[in-house]
Amino acid sequence: MIQKLSSIKFAFYNLVCLVCFMGAGVYLSRWYKNDFKVMNETLIFEWLKSAWSQTPVLVVWFALLCLSAGLLFVNTLCCSFTKQIQVARKSGKFEKWLFFVLHCLFIVVLACHGLILVVGHKQGNITLFSNSKMLFQNQYLIEVSDIVFKDDINILKAGKQEQRIMMTRDNIHRKQNFAIVSLYQASTLMETKKVMMLSPLRHGSIQVALTDFIVKKADNQERVGVKLTITDNPLNIFFFTIYALMILSLGGYIITISWGGRD
Repeated sequence: MIQKLSSIKFAFYNLVCLVCFMGAGVYLSRWYKNDFKVMNETLIFEWLKSAWSQTPVLVVWFALLCLSAGLLFVNTLCCSFTKQIQVARKSGKFEKWLFFVLHCLFIVVLACHGLILVVGHKQGNITLFSNSKMLFQNQYLIEVSDIVFKDDINILKAGKQEQRIMMTRDNIHRKQNFAIVSLYQASTLMETKKVMMLSPLRHGSIQVALTDFIVKKADNQERVGVKLTITDNPLNIFFFTIYALMILSLGGYIITISWGGRD
């Protein structure tokens, strides 16, 4: 049984299924945009409670996606500790041991991906404007002191379909649009950072990510605001450390086999 679970054939068919499920997710996201947004902004168990009665199709799709990812985890685990470690022991070569370590790190990354879905706290779709703040978990204070959006504000006023067309590299300059975000705990300033798209504020287990810019008209004036997603997950530091090690190991493995090929 273990030999079948660790086989390349099983890994291939499982990867094909995983790609198909991910492709189906892209298709479903066109029909269930808001549901996917809610799923990304909350912990998965909280999402499942409401999604099962409202959108059972998404729940079934997500369950099949998780099953396929779980089988890939089992395949990698069995392959690493029944085949890869034996190959490394017999050859004794550095690149073989590095390939085994790479498999182990991939296993940990997959496990962390699964645990992050259910561990900790997450709150999304938080709208804040300049000089506004909100309380998270009754112990952390998130404050936005300034918001800068230097691109055409008409992009933010457009509908979602139009925004997707207009949001190109020529129209949106990621590093020029940001919010100054501060994190407080018990009235103590923990960290302040210029938060941009794909560049969140991270402090310990807390992460504050900027997901969108919005525009709101008040008192005959237009105000630009931001939408934030805040997470508190004890696995964050561990996950990003292991992920970085996996990338470094992959780079080291590629360099090693390249040099070996030249020799």
